[in-house]
Amino acid sequence: MVMQGMDETLKRSAVGMGQAASTILSPRRSVITDMIMVQFISVMITCAGVLVFAGGDMSTSDVTVYMIAIFISFLFLTSLYAKITR
Repeated sequence: MVMQGMDETLKRSAVGMGQAASTILSPRRSVITDMIMVQFISVMITCAGVLVFAGGDMSTSDVTVYMIAIFISFLFLTSLYAKITR
């Protein structure tokens, strides 16, 4: 009788572990989309920080590259957000 209860407990825990593993290893699309959006936001913040703190010492071409990176990241971020909100 005790062994049967143990078997049921082990079966339930194995099923629970399987469900937890599948949830962790295959996230919903919204989680992946959020991670991509965070990457674009971090590129924008990093480039803006470089421009604010080292922009005075940089050449014009370097500043242009950082401005283009901010602009392209902003475009990708807005297009991704527009697809999410549809």
